[in-house]
Amino acid sequence: MQFGDGESFVLPVLSTRAPARVHPDLPTLEYLSAQWARRFLAPAFEDAGDLDSYIRQQSGLWGCYIAPTVDVEMAALIVEWTYVLFLVDDALISSDAADTSASTASSSVDGSHPFPAGGGLEDALGDLWGRTRRSLDPVLFHRLQQALKLYLDHAGSENGDRALGQVPPPAQLLRRRMQTLAIEFYLVLIEAGLGLCLPAASLADVAPATQCALEHIALTNDLFSFRKEKYEHDDLNLIASYRHHHGWSLQRTVNHLCAAIDHAEHRLLAACDHLHNTCDQLAVGAYLDALCHLVGGNQHWNYIAARYHGENHRWNGVRSGTVTLHPDRTVFAAGQALPPINEVTL
Repeated sequence: MQFGDGESFVLPVLSTRAPARVHPDLPTLEYLSAQWARRFLAPAFEDAGDLDSYIRQQSGLWGCYIAPTVDVEMAALIVEWTYVLFLVDDALISSDAADTSASTASSSVDGSHPFPAGGGLEDALGDLWGRTRRSLDPVLFHRLQQALKLYLDHAGSENGDRALGQVPPPAQLLRRRMQTLAIEFYLVLIEAGLGLCLPAASLADVAPATQCALEHIALTNDLFSFRKEKYEHDDLNLIASYRHHHGWSLQRTVNHLCAAIDHAEHRLLAACDHLHNTCDQLAVGAYLDALCHLVGGNQHWNYIAARYHGENHRWNGVRSGTVTLHPDRTVFAAGQALPPINEVTL
């Protein structure tokens, strides 16, 4: 089943209990990351105009919303990694070599950076990999390597489904989406940027909260990125999966995803409250606060993201109302709004 051009839905009110903040050095990071992109990303584009268009989307500044309290050096790395990983993600979606990323990651994760060759990103990846290695404690760098391998392995499997025209059922796809957004990779960078290095026991303690955050981000991503993926004919999105497997309407699926997003936030905050009350480690508390900033910042960024809503998108502040999807833009219109939807079964 296909969705039609100009299709619309009513976006319910999403909870915003997880705080949304922005890095105080965003203007500096915006300038520096644009200069870095012009230096290292030009080979990935056919001409300078395409590169300028990519920079104008400011996709890398997602990092300023998901990691608002890290030191500025790490914030710059996060922003620059984001510029590159969005390009890697787009390349994986368009690649015909379904398993290239997974096999390359498995063979080279202990050496140089594990990304597949090609795509004009060699210099950018080399620069980021070297700076990241120098910035991280060896224990954290090892965890980052493992997180990156997991991301590339799952991305390779997802690309295999694309090559075969397969759309996994929603629950299976959600589990995979929790791994193909590279969030655990970014969590290691955030730890480092906060001066943390959680031991294994503490990582086990915070794992339930981390899983809630990964679920929230995956659900939010698939809700707001649907327009982009719909017009790229990419069916590995939860909205498309519910239509494919259950025949759900766009509105029913949006209602379901919004309820699931709020439920994931509720479980995240409950898990954080429990750990704050039972764990006296300052490092664990700082990590939990960072998780909440990650979730709140990611949700806010999804409203403003030109990557998802069109190159000329400038968010008008509408959080709920009628959302209309066009090939070149998303239109947010105030008006009728559904209240929060509190029941969800995943």
